[in-house]
Amino acid sequence: MREKLRHITLAVILLLLAIPTFAAEEQPKKKTFWEQHGKIEDPSKAPAVVEEAAAKAPIQQVPLTLENLRIPVQHGSIKETYASREPIILHIQDAHANYEAQKHLSAILEYLIQAHGLSLVLVEGGSRNDSLSYMRTYAPMEKRKQVAEEFLKSGKISGENYLDLTSDYNFTVFGIEKPELYDQNMESFFNVEKVQPQALSAIQGFQQAVAGLKEMLYSEPVKALEMRELEVEAGRVPLAKHYQALADEAKKVKVTLSDSESPNLLKFLNASQLEADLNFKTVETERTRFLETLTRNLPKPEMDQLLKQSLELKEGLVTPATFYGHLKSYVRPEQASEYPTLTRYIQYLELFEGIDHATLFTEVENLSDRIKDSYFGNKDQKALALLAKDIGVLGDLLELKLTPESYNYYSAHKKEFKPDRWADSLRELGAKQKPPLSFTLTPGPLNGAMPAMSSFYEVARERDTAMVENALKQIEEFKVPFAVLIAGGFHTPAFERIFKEKKISYAVVAPKVGKVTAADTEKYHRVLKETYVPMSEPYRRKLGVPGTPDLRTSKKEESAGAPAAQEKKGPPAVPAADTEVRPVAVAEAVEE
Repeated sequence: MREKLRHITLAVILLLLAIPTFAAEEQPKKKTFWEQHGKIEDPSKAPAVVEEAAAKAPIQQVPLTLENLRIPVQHGSIKETYASREPIILHIQDAHANYEAQKHLSAILEYLIQAHGLSLVLVEGGSRNDSLSYMRTYAPMEKRKQVAEEFLKSGKISGENYLDLTSDYNFTVFGIEKPELYDQNMESFFNVEKVQPQALSAIQGFQQAVAGLKEMLYSEPVKALEMRELEVEAGRVPLAKHYQALADEAKKVKVTLSDSESPNLLKFLNASQLEADLNFKTVETERTRFLETLTRNLPKPEMDQLLKQSLELKEGLVTPATFYGHLKSYVRPEQASEYPTLTRYIQYLELFEGIDHATLFTEVENLSDRIKDSYFGNKDQKALALLAKDIGVLGDLLELKLTPESYNYYSAHKKEFKPDRWADSLRELGAKQKPPLSFTLTPGPLNGAMPAMSSFYEVARERDTAMVENALKQIEEFKVPFAVLIAGGFHTPAFERIFKEKKISYAVVAPKVGKVTAADTEKYHRVLKETYVPMSEPYRRKLGVPGTPDLRTSKKEESAGAPAAQEKKGPPAVPAADTEVRPVAVAEAVEE
């Protein structure tokens, strides 16, 4: 009987693992490992949201731990974890105003509610109760879903608000900003907008000067490399092809590609090579043979665990790397030679899963700079390259789209960001050319804009500490063992540092993101301006803004003299008069 059960269990595991990834005969065109495993070469070009069955949560809720934390693969991934003491904070990186990312974020929250009883969602951009559940009484579900969909697409609500409006789950959305700091940050944002038009025009003049000088000064290999980088940015050259070409060129010019400087790029290249050499049909054969051997003597508890992880893989709750990493622990050293293809496949998955894509892009940029530097034969070429880098960073700073890495570069070299000196250097380089190049450069608007731009990011850094402190305060007041913290990826490095300093357990979760466009950024900035209401009393007085109206009682109820809509049960409720609300338009749209 026991042997029969083992055969049944093995058959179930093999059936669960019979995923299309390995069905070579069903794949006339060989897919890259990014396509095969739900990842993509460029995270900015994620698949569109599709209507599909949600990942199944456990039948019974279980307390969350970092060990049992799962994120449905179809909606996102866990980027990093740090185990210390409670509470556990799940930082979900927010892609502001990106519709697809917000739908995935909403699905992740729903899974965490079903699986672990998530009841507290902490968000940037607010300082009090930001829940919309009080609007559930305003209209039936169908109407709420229609309105929520419209407002999500327009960027006026986020994924957590969408779930709040379109479900009956009992959870609270709470803002964790320090009001004065947030208002100060918004003031900096408005100041940047005032100086942007002239400054953008000015920076274009500097960029055109750089482009003209590159054409005159750069050697053909450097021009070819920069042209390929433009093609990659435009999506006409695959990243994998570009990265391999960079590695080949680095070897050609004797630029070392080391694990200390480029660990993620080396993982990428090694994984790509392994993927190209793997025979997935052989992987299937060896896997089946190994499981047959394994299940003959595996104790029942371990057999049950293997079956559980097979189910999780099938349901999209763990990645192939997680499952096969567990399977690897059963492969004894002397068995590796019996299953060479399976062993390489597991290695390939580990490499692939271990790639930090944000850091990978930085490593690629640094390698590109080193290759270009090897081609430079005089100080003018090197000076131009540095000017081009700094002018590019200033352009991103002006458009408020610095990454944490580029902001750190700016902070470290801030004293060297002198547009007047750049203008002099560009004119001097232009005068040396034959025929000479002359440029119309106006550094004044850039000099005038830099204080506002710097202030915006400096205050954003101050907000990091305030948000973490307020998050911990709310977790204590709501008496929950874990919470979700939603904030933009720019805040992630600072959050991680503070969590570790405070010995707080955390995980960083990245929802799948659709292609982030300039339209998304414009939409986000527009909505910020349209919906902004000062949080602090000093800024309210300064701008002459009256107190925020209380929307927690619907207009229909007010006119009928009905009592206010009942607050959701659970953690301590915030008095309605003391509650931050969303734009009146949301409530009006739901009521119509």
